[in-house]
Amino acid sequence: MCGPDRTIYRWMDDALGERHHGHHHADHRRDSLADIEQEVRVLYARGDIDAGTFHRLKTLARSGELNWSDLARLRHDAAAPARREEPRLPRPRDAATVGGLNRLYAYRSRLEKARGEAEQMLQTLEAQASRLRAQAESAAESARLALPDEQRAREFLETREALLGHVGVLETRMASLREGLRRIETLRDQLATREAELKALESDEQLAELELRIREDLPNGE
Repeated sequence: MCGPDRTIYRWMDDALGERHHGHHHADHRRDSLADIEQEVRVLYARGDIDAGTFHRLKTLARSGELNWSDLARLRHDAAAPARREEPRLPRPRDAATVGGLNRLYAYRSRLEKARGEAEQMLQTLEAQASRLRAQAESAAESARLALPDEQRAREFLETREALLGHVGVLETRMASLREGLRRIETLRDQLATREAELKALESDEQLAELELRIREDLPNGE
């Protein structure tokens, strides 16, 4: 093959080669970021950094803003002064996470209590409103039967209007209770979301320590 055809095929080979090199570079960068993040986990599991620093460095590692030189400085700082080797104790739960979860549990308990009270009150008001409506219908029927005595019929109708007025007040209160129950459900959902976030953070910390223990127990640091 010669002439323009050879030039075209050479250009295609070069383009495909550059694309393959680009994919290889991207894969290598992803692997490097994952390795750096893993090293951050090891530092945390060893106790060289606290929980706040762990989460901050993990974010930097994932965004590519943390490199091996930064980790080397962290390891150097953690190694000085040299510490006597002691049996490793389980890392205590992070106080901020535990405190946050305990507050969420307390809020959830209060919301459950408030929901129970609101639902009970709503049932009571609904029963009262139903009873008053039945009385109003009975008064209307009595007014009809009282005719042609207009005076008695008017008295029954006034009674009916008074009863329906009470029903209106109860319906306003019931609407407020239903709105309160909707707000309680919204708050419960928000608490559940925040609880899941805190538990995920705590799980991540515990996993980092577990990974370190496994790596230490494996032969040749595998």
